[in-house]
Amino acid sequence: MRHLIVSDIHGEIGKLEKVLGQADYNPEEDCLVLLGDYVDRGPHSKEVVEKVKELVENDGAIAIKGNHDDLFIRSREDGEALELWKMNGAARTWKSYEDSPEKLEEHRQWMKQNLRLYYESDDYIFVHAGLEPKIAVEDQKEDTMLWTRHMEPIGLGKTVVHGHTPVEEVAYYNDQIDIDTGAAYGGKLSMLELPSHEVYRV
Repeated sequence: MRHLIVSDIHGEIGKLEKVLGQADYNPEEDCLVLLGDYVDRGPHSKEVVEKVKELVENDGAIAIKGNHDDLFIRSREDGEALELWKMNGAARTWKSYEDSPEKLEEHRQWMKQNLRLYYESDDYIFVHAGLEPKIAVEDQKEDTMLWTRHMEPIGLGKTVVHGHTPVEEVAYYNDQIDIDTGAAYGGKLSMLELPSHEVYRV
């Protein structure tokens, strides 16, 4: 079984659809892992969340929570999260829902109930931002998994695959792979295939 991993889609539904096609994604044979940040910055957050929901419910895809998704979820009841979200691209997300505000609350509740903090396979740990070195994955702080940025070895015996920190090309350092190639900033949306390490780019 192939693992196909993509991160930091940020409202870029066109890029997501194209990269799935480029990889010849087949839900009957592939495990699709989405590393979070579905909303903000790009123009089509609503459509991306709807697509993620469809991929999880119909195909069994794994959807992980990113820091932007966390702010989106918490902003309804947490004033501090709302203010931080406003500074991190909330306006583009609100705009994408302006014709169907009821969808915003539906998507918020779905994300709250269905997004994971991490996913583990035999050889890899998949997470949005990264992990703290030498701490078992089940003991990691949520804030670390959503927000951390560092390049030092993690040392858990598996390769940590994450996004969150934009890089020009998929980057390998120590026991980490960073696959956020800046789709939200006019860059490419990259999908990593494992175990082959082939990269599909749009």
